[in-house]
Amino acid sequence: MTRDEMLAEIINLTLRTAPDLEAEVTPDSSFEELGMDSLTRIDLLAAVEKAFSLSVPDEKVGDLLRVSDVADFLLAHKAGV
Repeated sequence: MTRDEMLAEIINLTLRTAPDLEAEVTPDSSFEELGMDSLTRIDLLAAVEKAFSLSVPDEKVGDLLRVSDVADFLLAHKAGV
């Protein structure tokens, strides 16, 4: 899966997790700017974990502030970093 495909899937998951978002979701969108509270972010990360069959370590959760951060984490995980 390419980075662009991952970004598209993460954007899709974001829209499904927070269907009331009024802002356009882009790779550079921060979850805070989108108005997602911490509980919604946790729901999103759970959806990401399920969709990509992986677990996000607790110490990494705070680093995932933007859609692109999640894609970069997935790519690093896929590469075994």
